[in-house]
Amino acid sequence: MDLVWYILFALFFFIFVILIKNQPLRPRNFPPGPTPVPFFGNILSIGKRLPDKLLEWKEQFGDTYSIFDGQNALVILNNWNTVRTVFADDAATGREQDCLIRTTPGHDVLPRTAGLAFSDGDLWKTHRRFALSTLRDLGMGKSWLEETIIAEVSAVCQILRDTHVEPFNPKVQLSNSISNVICALIFGKRFELTDPKFSQLTSSMAEHVEGAPIDKLLQAFPCLLWFPNPLRTRLQHLRQNAGRIADFLKEQIRNHKHGDRIKSTTAPDYLYAYQREAEKGGNDSFNDKQLLVSLFDLLLAGTETTATTVLWALVFMLENPDVLRAVHEEIDTKVGRDQMLTNAHRGVLPYTEATILEVQRCASMLPLAVPHKARVDMTVEGFTIPKGTFIAANLFAIHRDPRWWNNPEKFDPVRFLDADGKLIRPEAFAPFSTGKRACPGESMAKRELFLFLANLFRCFNFKLAPGANITHKDYTCSVTLCPKPFELIFVPRFGA
Repeated sequence: MDLVWYILFALFFFIFVILIKNQPLRPRNFPPGPTPVPFFGNILSIGKRLPDKLLEWKEQFGDTYSIFDGQNALVILNNWNTVRTVFADDAATGREQDCLIRTTPGHDVLPRTAGLAFSDGDLWKTHRRFALSTLRDLGMGKSWLEETIIAEVSAVCQILRDTHVEPFNPKVQLSNSISNVICALIFGKRFELTDPKFSQLTSSMAEHVEGAPIDKLLQAFPCLLWFPNPLRTRLQHLRQNAGRIADFLKEQIRNHKHGDRIKSTTAPDYLYAYQREAEKGGNDSFNDKQLLVSLFDLLLAGTETTATTVLWALVFMLENPDVLRAVHEEIDTKVGRDQMLTNAHRGVLPYTEATILEVQRCASMLPLAVPHKARVDMTVEGFTIPKGTFIAANLFAIHRDPRWWNNPEKFDPVRFLDADGKLIRPEAFAPFSTGKRACPGESMAKRELFLFLANLFRCFNFKLAPGANITHKDYTCSVTLCPKPFELIFVPRFGA
């Protein structure tokens, strides 16, 4: 019996030591925050609604606080002035580069150390400059890109008319059409909306985004990779998805080299510009791996964020029919309901554009944007932030901060208009983040959102199916906030 008690005591002592060893500890002069538990950090306290929990902790710990994602500390910035200052500093331009989904043992499928979104240092600076200049040259003042977007908008509107006022979930068709715009930009070609391979691509990208919490959880508990369980099975599926996306991109690169490009336009595409830059020589970073991951980053970011914003707009229009009526009135009066809206109309449709901006503010679909990482020791609001610490801007909280927004919980496009009804852009509005790592595709995304949403508003009224219900508080949370799947009845406002 004494031996049994000795073994039990040794076992409990061993477990106690392991727990203490894995208890996340805040460094000296680190931002305060909720007490973490061993291994999990604060993961178990978050629940299903991360933004709400972060707001709760903001009230408890202040504008700058910290949480633990497993063993990793994450500093949460809730004050717009602090975010603007920190994200303008080169010292805060690092990124997290670990990703189990995109990296399999012995083989980097889509390594985060490459590309545009998660690379850092000189590699990131070089390719961000290239991406910004190339996207500007391809998009700014070029009629072909607007024509491409309008063609996709027309195709979507026709599909919605063909539903014949029956309930329909528009998510897949919207994702395919918006992805086609990015494909035109980077590959110089589009795909048929009914192409099963293309639909599989957009579906795989959506699953990739949704799978981010699985990746985080398995990084916190790598022991779950050692034996069969649902999380490991899910990771294997997500890795297969990443492989399919990579194979699709490699096929486009091969075809592109053999001249498989749109013949009706003389405008070069991103892939052409990249290959031309690589052929110049003198910079080994313009290689096949960097190209593959850059194309993935552009395609993923350009599809998911815009498509999800359009879905949020439909939700908010259902909740605020008076806003939709005002949009309809402005379009009908200033342009006419039977004329396709272009970017040239943005100046005469300030309320319509303000409505789109208010959708972005209220949705805050990237609640923490993409977290940064301190490249050196930093001081933020008097706190010491050690090198390697992750830093995130809580855009969800900033877009609801009463210091910047009057009655922030109300959906009110007028907040983006001045006394003369002209469009204004208030401070603390950053749907594309801010600073040195702000979204490089912001300009094109704004144009795309206007053309898609303004024309959807022009063409349709939106109704819920009998007995259905939807609210902006009903969403799924991963990297993005996305409305839960819903069906709408699209009622044409005029003939085809």
